[in-house]
Amino acid sequence: MKFSKSIFHGFILFLITITFSCHEHTGSKLPELNNGKVWVADKSTRLGFQKMDEQFHHANSLESLEDYHKQADQILSIINEIQSSCTMSGQGHEELHNYINLLLEEVRIMKGNDIDLAKKAKSELIEKISKHSLYFE
Repeated sequence: MKFSKSIFHGFILFLITITFSCHEHTGSKLPELNNGKVWVADKSTRLGFQKMDEQFHHANSLESLEDYHKQADQILSIINEIQSSCTMSGQGHEELHNYINLLLEEVRIMKGNDIDLAKKAKSELIEKISKHSLYFE
C-alpha cells in the first residue's frame, strides 16, 4: 500500500514537471492586463476557477500534511481539466498559463514534506485563486 502511494505521489510530481515544461515558465509573475482590461476567459477556464474557489476558499489550521497533499492533487486535477479543454489563444492564453504557473508553484510546495510551508502555500494559493477575476472574466 505504501509503495503504491509513493508511486502515486511520484506520478503527481511528474505531472507538475510536465505541466511546467509544456508551457513556458516565466517565474512568479502576475498576468498582464489586456490594455488595462481583464482577459476574456473561455467557459472551461471560468468553471475551473469557480470550482477551485468553491473547494478552497479557506484555510484550516488543523490540516495534516496528507490533507495538503490531497488538496494539491485536487487542484492539479482541476488545472489539468482547464488546460485540456482550454480554447483560448493569443496573449490571453499566455497570460492564463502564467497565472496557472503561479498556482502550480504553490501546489508544488503543498506536495512537499514541510507542513508549515504547505500551510503557507495553501493560504497563498487561496489568495491567488480569489484574485483570478482581477485578470480574467
